[in-house]
Amino acid sequence: MQLSAQGSFVALATPFDRKGRIDWKTLEKLVSWHIANGTDGLVCCGATGEGMTISETEKKKIAAFCVRAAGNRIPIIGNSGTADTLRSVRLTEEMLKLGVSGTLVVTPYYNKPTQRGCILHFQEIAKVGLPVIVYNNPGRVCVRLEAETVAKLGEIPGIAGYKDSTADLALIRKIRQLSSIPILSGDDDHTYATLKEGGRGAISVIGNLFPKEWKTMISLALQGKWDESKRISDQFLPLCKALFLEPNPQCLKFAMSWMGLCKEFLRLPLVIPLDDTQRRIKRELLALMMPQFRSRFSTVSA
Repeated sequence: MQLSAQGSFVALATPFDRKGRIDWKTLEKLVSWHIANGTDGLVCCGATGEGMTISETEKKKIAAFCVRAAGNRIPIIGNSGTADTLRSVRLTEEMLKLGVSGTLVVTPYYNKPTQRGCILHFQEIAKVGLPVIVYNNPGRVCVRLEAETVAKLGEIPGIAGYKDSTADLALIRKIRQLSSIPILSGDDDHTYATLKEGGRGAISVIGNLFPKEWKTMISLALQGKWDESKRISDQFLPLCKALFLEPNPQCLKFAMSWMGLCKEFLRLPLVIPLDDTQRRIKRELLALMMPQFRSRFSTVSA
């Protein structure tokens, strides 16, 4: 299925059972639920999907499973970013064979490459022929892609988009001045602002909980209906912040469990959130589920 880096993509959480095994039945239900709720695409085994504790064999199995479950109804995006270029290329080749629509590739972590090293890294991966979404998340990998670097990456055939998790609007603004590469927000609490700066969508965490509403917020922004879009964004902002009180996806998994979407089980070293965090998350979820909120939202989206 062809990939267009625009709209509401969701960084899909990976459901586990009590023993830490992948819960395939729940995963299938989640894929179907997202399709029914209008999600534009699903990203498998990223940070939200606990990709660092999932083996490459499991990553390939999850990607293939989601492709089959989606049945060409929405694009499935794999994750083939590692700290080693050759390993990333080989995993990307495997993802291409599995039929995913694209792959998310984070900047190489731990070995802290230069900007030139990052460009060559992504260039080699893009040669595989699977559309690549470049992921800039310096908080997790200790390497920050500069605007000029992103602009150069946007000129490489096969680079389909750029996911930004820097929370730096000045950087996004400069990238937009230098390049037409599609920008996707990777920070839920900055998604509206990113869209205002010319972003084309998001790869969200909160979309795991409220896919239809988050899709509506993004769609309204892309239509230039900024007031309506901001009203929805503002309503969800407290929950967006609550979901990151502890390392992602600890808070998300708890919220999904509380909403009956999957069990709260994580793989170590991730753990269930503290009691205070749980109370905050439940408070924000309850506020969003109040009839008054539903009534206001129906008026906005009508």
